[in-house]
Amino acid sequence: MNAEQIKTNFSKNVRALRLSRKLTQIEFGEKLNYTSKAVSKWENGDVLPDIVTLEMIANFFNIKVDDLISNKNVVRKSHRKRNRIFTTLSSCLLSFFLATMVFIFLYFCKIDGSWKVFTVGAVAAAITFVVFSAIWYKRFVVSIASCILTLCTAFMIMSLLDFKYYWIIIIAAVILCLTFIAFFNIKINVKKDID
Repeated sequence: MNAEQIKTNFSKNVRALRLSRKLTQIEFGEKLNYTSKAVSKWENGDVLPDIVTLEMIANFFNIKVDDLISNKNVVRKSHRKRNRIFTTLSSCLLSFFLATMVFIFLYFCKIDGSWKVFTVGAVAAAITFVVFSAIWYKRFVVSIASCILTLCTAFMIMSLLDFKYYWIIIIAAVILCLTFIAFFNIKINVKKDID
């Protein structure tokens, strides 16, 4: 791909992305701290911004710089990432909604400890978060999701078993979470050293 093709692809893509968000050139320029005149030059193919600005634009639309200068449908890709976040959040919230429905049923049946169903709901939401993180997101998000799952599981065990020495489980869960985070940081640092 030569420089003219890159400029043409970029101008077509940035215009399509801006219009998909229903932004005027002035609004889009303000969000990136550029003038509408600069945005107009990008969209007309007169100027290709520097790499830092390309990165800012790509981040704004939740895509990669490669997608921004490619000849692919970038609007669909931009919306797909937003849909992934919505799907993850709504799936996690569904667990709490179901837990609330079960709680209401148990409460009206006068069952003691009906509030404990929320700890199970939290674990279900954390499991959902881990699954979607493993499928769609980076390793950092997966390690955070794993830590959340560990802590939710510890609290669920404590609440369901009426465990008196809760501090033992909390300490174990915190140590496990710190191990996840340390492992992640070591992997990232090793990868940066290799690059």
